[in-house]
Amino acid sequence: MKFGTYHTYQVPPWTTTEQVMADELERVHLAESLGFDSVWVPEQHFFDYCACPDALTMVTYLLGQTTKVRVGAAVVNLSLTHPLRFAERAALLDHLGQGRVDLCVGRGYQWPQNVAFEVEETTTKARFTESLDIVLGAWTGEPKSYDGTYFRFPSVQTWPRPVRRPDEILLMSVGGTTPLEETIERGVPLALSSPFAPVEATAQAFSRYVDLLKASDHDVDAFLDRAIILLYTLLAPSSDEARTIAKEPYEWHMARLAALSVPPGPDHEWSSLVSYGPPPEIPDADYLRATETNLLFDDP
Repeated sequence: MKFGTYHTYQVPPWTTTEQVMADELERVHLAESLGFDSVWVPEQHFFDYCACPDALTMVTYLLGQTTKVRVGAAVVNLSLTHPLRFAERAALLDHLGQGRVDLCVGRGYQWPQNVAFEVEETTTKARFTESLDIVLGAWTGEPKSYDGTYFRFPSVQTWPRPVRRPDEILLMSVGGTTPLEETIERGVPLALSSPFAPVEATAQAFSRYVDLLKASDHDVDAFLDRAIILLYTLLAPSSDEARTIAKEPYEWHMARLAALSVPPGPDHEWSSLVSYGPPPEIPDADYLRATETNLLFDDP
């Protein structure tokens, strides 16, 4: 088992963007010095939930700031970018990173991004499928054309071709709607993100993934060496201290996540995403229940 850190670049009301950028960089350096295996950065748009709108740019910067830790992007939303552009940039990063780069791709979950970028919510799955087809085709080193529903272009060849194989560069994000089987069919290692589900359920899902891998033609050890699971973790000298430290940030996080994940009803306006009051307090009993099953806010 390997351990990595996830740097979310969130800007709650008690901090500033400048402070967050400085703090996250400090944590990246700390993670490398402590011997963590990897550091990961997200990609989200338009809101204080994440001040990192370009994961590939941040990965490039962190590669120059580190020397040995792996640097990963999770998740690059292929529904919001042209796949040929991603294929070029990711291949270039593979050369620059000298084997230290991991790029997790998915189709996103925040509806405001789709609205702003004029991507229909109902099309994100199909767009992702086409995008991944195009990326994998572009990396064969041969000129490729494409005539799909969302992307069409004449025969072109992207440069440079990656150093490594796609299964050594990419991971495929799986949350609540993408079946595990799709990662097997695509030949891309799994990035499992269900941090609000019971840890036991996540373990069972990963166990099923291992069984699917063993029944496939893929290199089981190589895929498991790269597969990742995202869990929300905070350690402190005691369980009570860990849960106390985490509660207010967790309440803010959940309130912002709910607003960005679930399209508003008829009584909500777009402006509510920008101007909002204090997050609702999570009842102690509910919070304790979540920390006992889903959240690793605990002592060592």
